Amino acid sequence: MSGRLAKRYARALVDLAREADALEPWGGELGRAAAAFSEPRLQPILLSPAIDGAARRRTARAVVEVLGLPLTVRNLILVLAERDRLGLLPDVARWYDQLLDDAVGRARVVIRSAVALAAPEKAALAELARRLTGSREVLATSEVDPELLGGVVLDVGGKVYDGSVRSQLARLGKEMAEDGA
Repeated sequence: MSGRLAKRYARALVDLAREADALEPWGGELGRAAAAFSEPRLQPILLSPAIDGAARRRTARAVVEVLGLPLTVRNLILVLAERDRLGLLPDVARWYDQLLDDAVGRARVVIRSAVALAAPEKAALAELARRLTGSREVLATSEVDPELLGGVVLDVGGKVYDGSVRSQLARLGKEMAEDGA
């Protein structure tokens, strides 16, 4: 339920941001706010039911003021605080990013490889991901995972393209076991 609720808040903010022609800026501000509210020292105050609701709301209001957020982003956070839903803020920010990416035709890709990739290799894989998704823009991040042994794994918005040596060896082992049976 909380995922759907976070998505509804994010969708409402995206709609308002689109009207204000502020999709990208508000997304950045929402991400900044989510990071600030995830500060470990704030968590016990903001999320504990043992703390008085008024104290939590005052703390949230103080954090929002210090951050200097746009009025609509500020109001969203204060509504979350008023309804004791500040714990949804990181999910709202993630959903906002996903809805924003969809709105602007952008895809986020994670490239995992056994060793660090050179810039041309990473660019070629990002281009492959762009073609696979049909997106105008691809934001690629790379991770090194020595357990892959070799090859690469592309995670394109939750869809995984596995070209790793580890998975190829696993498939080969499965085929050999089936043939031997």
